[in-house]
Amino acid sequence: MLEDLLMIVIFGFIMGAIYLLIALGFSLICGVLRIFHMGYAYLFPLTVYGTWLFMREFGLGLVPAIIGMVLLQFAVALLIYKIMIKTTLDDEMTMLGGLLLVALIVSELASWRYPIQEAVYLDTTIMEGVWSIGIAVIPKQLVIAAFVGLVMTGLFALFFVKTRTGLAIRALSQDILSSQVVGLNVERLYTFVMLIVLLPVIVAMLLVAPVWTVDPQCGWQYMTTAILIAVLGGLGNIRGTIIASFIIGVTHAIMCFILGEPRFMNVSAMIVVMAVLIVRPQGIMRSESIW
Repeated sequence: MLEDLLMIVIFGFIMGAIYLLIALGFSLICGVLRIFHMGYAYLFPLTVYGTWLFMREFGLGLVPAIIGMVLLQFAVALLIYKIMIKTTLDDEMTMLGGLLLVALIVSELASWRYPIQEAVYLDTTIMEGVWSIGIAVIPKQLVIAAFVGLVMTGLFALFFVKTRTGLAIRALSQDILSSQVVGLNVERLYTFVMLIVLLPVIVAMLLVAPVWTVDPQCGWQYMTTAILIAVLGGLGNIRGTIIASFIIGVTHAIMCFILGEPRFMNVSAMIVVMAVLIVRPQGIMRSESIW
């Protein structure tokens, strides 16, 4: 019993902290832009296969390839905002459909150019080996990823609570008309948000790529987790996202390591989210506020 509890605590914490990186960007898009970003799934394969593209096709080393991938991500995000989101804000169905198509196109292109049997691998391992705590065997790379998840989430929280730009974005998320009246540059703030939400996903994928399975369709699984966390925590609320990430992490840990049914990880998380929404339809925290 104590060993089972230890497994739940350790892996629930590690997975929850990594899920923060996966879900933080989606939550912020929901909170600031007030859109349900159906194209969010494209970020995950583009991180891995974009890096591999620069390494394989252009012969760059790992670090220059990562820099090239980040610039590519920024360019794609700007194009999506300028061409798709900005021009279809008044037509939500068209916008959501277009964003979904972007994710489908990216995953299909990755699958066509680098099929799963090609075994794409990024050597972004920071620390090899494992730590053993009781019966729990934990890859050191995942511990580092969890630590980075906590630190990055803390930095994002401090940014929105302590900086002028962060406070301006919070004001924008609550009332766009009032923000325009007081002189906030809404266009610039929206663009800034579209770029910073990429960072947690990029960091997450680079850290877990050597450990977790990566394939051209992986974005859909990660987006499902991000949606569940964002909805459970309260769309756009960072505090709610933090709490929800660890709830989903513990739920996955129970299903994976105690019940031995990893195939039902998302199903169990969906049941938890549905149960909470029956009691609190708005989620754990208020969706009207980023913090």
